[in-house]
Amino acid sequence: MKKEDKYISATEINQFLYCPYQWYYIKKYGIEYINSLREPKEQDLQFSNFKKGIEYHEKYYKDIVKLRYKKYAIIFGIIAILLIIAIMRV
Repeated sequence: MKKEDKYISATEINQFLYCPYQWYYIKKYGIEYINSLREPKEQDLQFSNFKKGIEYHEKYYKDIVKLRYKKYAIIFGIIAILLIIAIMRV
């Protein structure tokens, strides 16, 4: 066992909490190999779950971005309504 394998960093804990599968695959195969699988080429069947994971996380990220924009739109709308009400009272 390598010396660096004895300790778990805060980054690794964060990776594990975000996605245990991601943490496992990085530990087993290494980040360089994992990143090479993202290239658009024919994948082995054994990595079909990995591909599904990438698709899931990409969809999850897009959903989070959409929610963030919706939140900003709602806040902007509320502020606009409050400004209109304030102007009408004057």
